[in-house]
Amino acid sequence: MDRITPCQGQVEEAAEPAKQVAHPVENSVEKVENIRAAETISPKPVPERETVSPSPAPPEPEAEPETEPEPEVLPWRLAGEVLNTYIIVEQGDKVLFIDKHAAHERMNFDRMKAAGYDPMAQTLLTPMVCRLDPEEHAALLSHLPLLEEFGFGVEDFGGGALVVRQAPFDVDPGDIEATLTEIAQKLLTTGAADPGAARDELLHTMACKAAIKGGWKTSPRELERVAQAVMSGQVKYCPHGRPVAIELTRQQLEKQFKRS
Repeated sequence: MDRITPCQGQVEEAAEPAKQVAHPVENSVEKVENIRAAETISPKPVPERETVSPSPAPPEPEAEPETEPEPEVLPWRLAGEVLNTYIIVEQGDKVLFIDKHAAHERMNFDRMKAAGYDPMAQTLLTPMVCRLDPEEHAALLSHLPLLEEFGFGVEDFGGGALVVRQAPFDVDPGDIEATLTEIAQKLLTTGAADPGAARDELLHTMACKAAIKGGWKTSPRELERVAQAVMSGQVKYCPHGRPVAIELTRQQLEKQFKRS
């Protein structure tokens, strides 16, 4: 059987590879898909946000240390107390002796007589019964509004007695009966017909009872307070008109010691 041999030109033509034809649209789509795939696998690095440290707050100004006020320099010196009654004050070339009870009594009298004085009445835990003479009893009953004004809560108890339910804070509970008795006696003598005199007599008695006592020990602070009132000229006489201080000069003292 005869074999068919292809022509030489046909064999060579079949051996040549087919030429590739470029497709621009398909290539562009493929590039875009490749870019997207690359971005999905390796995302773009996010740029770091620049952080700014906050500026430090300005330092607070240092508080200036508190300075204690300098003590007042007095033109006199409290030298002490003698006999638990007299305050000794040195001033220049003289020495003053102050009756602490009389001076303090005057201080109380002025305070109580001033407008706006509040007696600050205290209620007694146990009411007190005061027995008086008939005249004293009657004198107090006739001045009950005045007693109430200065902090006394007094009622008639019958039989010449009064029951006291409250008293001013300035009067010690142990002095209540003596204070009312003294007030009654003064009302009978000087204040029976004069309301103004009756008021002053009550104030005199209360100021006296509330004052520091002669012969009793007194704190240095209280002594200085009384001395300050006298040395400032605020207190010169007690409510009864007696001087609260006397003075001796250096010359008088030296004369007593025969130094002059």
